[in-house]
Amino acid sequence: MSDYLQRTDRPAMSEWIEQMAAHFEASEGMPLIAGRILAFLLVCDPPERTAAELSHGLAASTGSISTNVRLLLRLGVISKTTRQGREAALYRVEEDRWPELVRQRMQRVTGLEELTAQGLRMFSGQSERARRLRTVNEFYQWLSGEMPELWRRWEREGKPRLRF
Repeated sequence: MSDYLQRTDRPAMSEWIEQMAAHFEASEGMPLIAGRILAFLLVCDPPERTAAELSHGLAASTGSISTNVRLLLRLGVISKTTRQGREAALYRVEEDRWPELVRQRMQRVTGLEELTAQGLRMFSGQSERARRLRTVNEFYQWLSGEMPELWRRWEREGKPRLRF
């Protein structure tokens, strides 16, 4: 059983998984175990794992794995499949969905441009309040203006063209 589980008992892999989990916790507000699951699924071989295999490979409780797999499914970063003759569901990373998830996140971020513009209208004539808000609004205006070209470049240049 342990031959194909690719446990994370190798120090470098364990450390990398922890770094990824800490990143997802800090940047996305994701629980550490969800980040560990995501990191593990990004690099495990074979790429699909059952909840029991995730629990074993990450030394985490089945309840914690179950809860956090549901979170990752809702976020759309992993998928769940079943196979005939196999009782347990298999989970895998949806790496091709990553750009769309980032695009949605960036749309939420650049959506702050409109909110800061509303604030500027509300505080017109109040120079100090407006100055601080204008600084933030100008950044979001710039970012909103840059995003369309960034995504066009991704479509043109960044998409992986080869699959191994």
